[in-house]
Amino acid sequence: MNSVVSEKKFIQERLGIPYENLSQSYLRAETSLSSLSTYNFYVQRGQVANPLVTEQLLELNDQFVITHFRVGLRQLGASPSATDQLNAPIYTFADPQIFSTGTSGNAASVYNGNLSFIIDRKQFLPAFPMNAFYRVPTTQTGAFLKTAGTSGTPAATFTGNIGVDGYDNGLFGFYVSEPTLIDGRQTLDIGLNLGAAVSIVPSSGSVYATLEFRGFLVVNSKS
Repeated sequence: MNSVVSEKKFIQERLGIPYENLSQSYLRAETSLSSLSTYNFYVQRGQVANPLVTEQLLELNDQFVITHFRVGLRQLGASPSATDQLNAPIYTFADPQIFSTGTSGNAASVYNGNLSFIIDRKQFLPAFPMNAFYRVPTTQTGAFLKTAGTSGTPAATFTGNIGVDGYDNGLFGFYVSEPTLIDGRQTLDIGLNLGAAVSIVPSSGSVYATLEFRGFLVVNSKS
């Protein structure tokens, strides 16, 4: 049986949400890293005055059932535009070819921290290990040599490296979650905890931690 169908049937039986009301969707929240030991993610639209173009937040009257989740890293330049935000990929490890200026390389410390999740003041995830999301793809940035020649005029010399990180499948870097129901009106406290203050600041711009939930959206369930 299709895994999505199985998940929807399970959610219908356990949570009482009609099968036809469950739509495949995602939530995404960003937080800029600086020199702190703890960072918060805000996934509800009512908590964020000016969401980034890359964020997908939970509306006040909606519910969401989490089935998978991930935290990744992004690096952007100073004063990024909406286009810059949309072009910046999510990395599943602190690629030293990308996180290489200032103290941005310290972004690697994120994967030795933990993620906590409190729902209505009840601990759902006291300390989930961040290294569960750590993935170094088989093909990495700059893995191939760039020739100095062309197809018409070959050359045996090289001018540098090309190639980007691999992305093996649509759930690359995600960890499975028991189906967990949240809504836009609950008190949700989601924290990235490093255990010590660490500077994660590039020479110019900023590093973001990106939280993404995959699962099923229920629209206007609280209206």
